[in-house]
Amino acid sequence: MGGIAMTGVKNVTVSASDQLQEVFRQAQQDRNPVYLYRKPGEHGISLDLSQWNEIEVFDVDNLMAIVPPGLLLKDLNKAAAAKGLRFIPADSPILESLSVGEWAHRGCPNLLSWKYGAGKHFLLGSSYVFPNGEITAVGGKCIKNVSGYDLTRFLTGAYADLAVGVQFVLKLMPQPACRLRYDVEVASLEAASKLAGELQSRPVPPAWLYWADPIAGTKLFGQKQQGQRIIFELDGNEAEVNDYAAAVNKMLTVCKAKNAAVKAKLPDLSYLETKEEGFWLVDEFKIPYPGVSKFAETVKKALKENNWEGGLFGQLADGKINLYVKKADIGTNIFITKLQDQARALGGVSTGKYERVHGAGGSGALAVLEKNFKQCMDPAQIFNRPAGVIK
Repeated sequence: MGGIAMTGVKNVTVSASDQLQEVFRQAQQDRNPVYLYRKPGEHGISLDLSQWNEIEVFDVDNLMAIVPPGLLLKDLNKAAAAKGLRFIPADSPILESLSVGEWAHRGCPNLLSWKYGAGKHFLLGSSYVFPNGEITAVGGKCIKNVSGYDLTRFLTGAYADLAVGVQFVLKLMPQPACRLRYDVEVASLEAASKLAGELQSRPVPPAWLYWADPIAGTKLFGQKQQGQRIIFELDGNEAEVNDYAAAVNKMLTVCKAKNAAVKAKLPDLSYLETKEEGFWLVDEFKIPYPGVSKFAETVKKALKENNWEGGLFGQLADGKINLYVKKADIGTNIFITKLQDQARALGGVSTGKYERVHGAGGSGALAVLEKNFKQCMDPAQIFNRPAGVIK
């Protein structure tokens, strides 16, 4: 364990559970804040788990791997591909710079959820160190080991800051025999939603679908974009992909889709909100795709009222819609609150991520349970302490 003092923040490298336990125990005594996967405050400890990155078990026969928190998703994906396997949530470049630990901390996002299900389905078990220094294992090496209250899913609630994952049991899958990617533009959001609906009508959907409106797409892909950009991928055996492609080509004609002039590479969005100019909010809104056009109208009106420029993008087919605003100093949550209300009115949800990261903490049905749990396991409220909170 090593550290360097810097403007009141000590950077501490940790590569073992017992080291982390000792950091937390001492920090509880000193009432010293400890930060991980968050920008630290003016003083405290900033944890670095990047050296904790060696795969512990790679079980090809049982399609399972046991990995530490510092392993990057792109390195896991590379190791799995070398064995003819893949970890579904890492099977795209969109989050490749995240570590497994931060992926779990963010709620296990998964671009391929349309076809393969939520990312948490690929997390079979895990071990956590709590801010009071205790450690526990939850889940197991197979689905049948998960019974009763599902602590694995609870502790990976998006940005909940309840504990630090130190070991993860991950489900793997074989690589597909065939992949086919489409990159098209349509004239309107209504046409984009229609295309998503047509694709949804098939017995098996595409592996993933990503969408961006002209303003967000131009920023994300680094290309001038006129219409609604839709990029999606089919995967499976060669016969089923070819059969699906024939149907897709007819759908594209009906929706008047045009192939993009220059094929786009999916960007790495791992640290979009902290490294790119402007205001970005991902993982906040989930809206049924038939309601996205109405949501977009609300966004457009709210942006106009504030004289801001911005747009929307995300996993249109499964409703995970993200926000981009060119103006960086939003300075108020009234704008976000309006969008949250509209999302709920359309039958969608607001995850509460905005409050966790930019506000005072959790909200929603689990907020009270999380607060009580955190009070028990983090009595001095040291872990990822919000700015302005003094203990």
